[in-house]
Amino acid sequence: MGRIILARHGEDEDNAAKILNGRRDKPLTLKGLSQAVGLARKVQEAGLKIGYIFSSELVRAQQSAVICATMLEVPHLALDFLIERSHGILEGCNYSDIPLLAKSWREAYGFTYVVEVEGGEGYLELCERAVDVLCKLKAKILEMQIEGDVLVISHGAISRAMTVVHQGLTHEDIFNAPSFTNCEFRILE
Repeated sequence: MGRIILARHGEDEDNAAKILNGRRDKPLTLKGLSQAVGLARKVQEAGLKIGYIFSSELVRAQQSAVICATMLEVPHLALDFLIERSHGILEGCNYSDIPLLAKSWREAYGFTYVVEVEGGEGYLELCERAVDVLCKLKAKILEMQIEGDVLVISHGAISRAMTVVHQGLTHEDIFNAPSFTNCEFRILE
């Protein structure tokens, strides 16, 4: 089995408007489409041997994945378990609403992170889900007998959580892990 390479989707309409999207399903902007092309080029330049691309079912991740799959000439499959973290009542709200509506939040790396919000997924639950997601990814790779590395295009929070748990850290360590920028990739080693 090759390596798992995590990437965040390109900029979508909510990202551009500084709106918390979580599980909202908004398409990529023109900038996001360009970022996805850039992601495929960076993967090629890095010499990564991608055998398959998995993505979240949300349109912003699928659009990014289709562009990369086309450019890299590999198959793509959307998986429901790669869904982003739910931001509960904050989904669709401006970032500036976080201190007003979240039960708790935290500043790190120049971002305001929602720690706890009504109806949202907390970091403990997110990291527990990330363990399950990694297990499901590895099982899918083995089941499909995929040769080479697998590029997983999903979302910032779930990718950050997968990175943290892969490193043997806990949900309390998630604030020490930098966020994924749009179309940034990281190799799980």
